[in-house]
Amino acid sequence: MGEPCGDLAETDGPEKIHEMNSTTRMRALATDGYGALDRMKVVEMPVPEPGDGEVRVRVVASALNPADFKVAKGTVKFLHARNFPMVLGYDFSGTVDELGRGVDGIATGAEVFGFVPYSPTNRRGTFAEAVIARADQLAVKPAAVSHEQAAAAATPGATAIQSLRDLGRLREGMNVVVSGCSGGVGSIGVWIAKKLGGKVIAVGLGRGLELASAMGADRVVDRKKEDVAAVLRGPFDVFFDAAAAYRWSEWRGRLAPGGTFVTTLPSLAFVVDKLSSLVSGTRCAVVMVKSKPADLRLLGEWLTAGLVVPVDRTISLAEVPQHLARLEGGEVLGRVVVSIGDR
Repeated sequence: MGEPCGDLAETDGPEKIHEMNSTTRMRALATDGYGALDRMKVVEMPVPEPGDGEVRVRVVASALNPADFKVAKGTVKFLHARNFPMVLGYDFSGTVDELGRGVDGIATGAEVFGFVPYSPTNRRGTFAEAVIARADQLAVKPAAVSHEQAAAAATPGATAIQSLRDLGRLREGMNVVVSGCSGGVGSIGVWIAKKLGGKVIAVGLGRGLELASAMGADRVVDRKKEDVAAVLRGPFDVFFDAAAAYRWSEWRGRLAPGGTFVTTLPSLAFVVDKLSSLVSGTRCAVVMVKSKPADLRLLGEWLTAGLVVPVDRTISLAEVPQHLARLEGGEVLGRVVVSIGDR
């Protein structure tokens, strides 16, 4: 990462990292600029201090998201503050160790989970031993749920809830399509769609179809072996495009009256479709996920009751860049969890 300067220094290995840990210093995975993923290095930096309404969380586990490699490469810059060295990562599960002013209803030592904002207000991510989070944007982790499962569930679970229940208005007996069923959002989306009473068709390929079946899909469609548009005739009440592989305009004729197409990617094409949908009798929406305590608590209840987030593997901070490359290449099944701190 170049020559270390000021409060930032690249670590020399596990033993050196261990020696550096203290109440004022922490390990973090940071990049010194947009570009190749191998610019990300494990470094030492000051432990952040919480401000008004914030808490500091000692992170036990995090997880990879597609947004991480998009932000690191500079292709989607609006999901993170443009400050370097940039610490990426959104999901977290860990223990509160310091409270900012005005925080009540939560105590130091509480085990919590959630995710930091996908916005320019996010100055430091969760690929670090400590992260600052708003006290009103996290939830207490159920004791029966592991930190790894809590971190793995946070962003994709909230995304699926807000896409299917809120934007899609999914109710008992509705016909639902979930595309991208091998990824974190899509696989959990299949489970949540079934939980909300939907009749679910999952679209994906390879091992993702087996995963979708295990998550409860009523039917799976292999997009590599089948003509998806020819096979899926509709009408569908909700089309949840977790993989952002399609457009509303491709499926408008197969949506039921009042049906909804939900994508995870804001784009110019989406804006065009959104305007067209206003006079179509169907709806087109994009999910901009928010960390809502009520949704996180619901996820906690579901995790306690039997939801198991599929985990591709658990890795260390130093391994994040190579597995972001796997995620970008579509090689990941479910979630990649990052083990960071002690329980």
